[in-house]
Amino acid sequence: MKKAIYIVIILLYAFPLMAQDSTGARKEGWPELNVYYSFNNKWRLFAMVSVTRLRTSDYTDGSTGIYVDYFANSSLRQKFMPQLKDSSRGYYLWLRMGYYYSSTPPKSVNPVKEHTIATEANLRFHLPMDILLTNKNRFDWRFVNSDFKARYRPRLTFEKDMQTQYLYFTPYLYGEYFVNFTESGSNRFRLCIGLEIKVALYVNFESYYLYQYRNGDNVDAVSAVGLALKFYLNRQALQKTFSQKKKK
Repeated sequence: MKKAIYIVIILLYAFPLMAQDSTGARKEGWPELNVYYSFNNKWRLFAMVSVTRLRTSDYTDGSTGIYVDYFANSSLRQKFMPQLKDSSRGYYLWLRMGYYYSSTPPKSVNPVKEHTIATEANLRFHLPMDILLTNKNRFDWRFVNSDFKARYRPRLTFEKDMQTQYLYFTPYLYGEYFVNFTESGSNRFRLCIGLEIKVALYVNFESYYLYQYRNGDNVDAVSAVGLALKFYLNRQALQKTFSQKKKK
């Protein structure tokens, strides 16, 4: 286990260093807040707020979204570590649908407002060495400055739950391709490596490095560091907490 942990740490540090060799990449920071609320074993609500900030200027833009998740039954959902509190991990198939809004600052030279309906299907496969493979297929039905633009986003993610005596964490690696049906020149590919750590009973912290490859003159290379604070709540836990407070 110690050797595996060392390998993960080396990869997390090596990948950003390798990507720095690419000249002209725009450097960005992506802080994010995620809140998950599970109603039961099948239904979950997911809300998120994120910001994109350029490291070389004061430019920022923001986005927010809300989604509903549906999980198909799986007899192996107890196989994965319940300590991480992510209710999606033990399911072979889960679906997501939601709304996403993004906009640039009002004083931007080229202001953009985007309204998106997202539909998503996730298939999961168990690989050797307890590695989990997730095949995500997402369609974005976008209205960008009132123009309709559809986009397909396939993603393959490899992840593995790990633990030490005091720490539960999940390193992961994924590649994602953006296929724009009306503007093929805007297609892009992203490669990401990250780590999610349990920091409290219902709170996880995620840190990752993402590199977007250049595609002609329309898509810039991007070197981004992301930080996400994740809250995993559920109906039973909240009811138990409030009932205990009433008794006091």
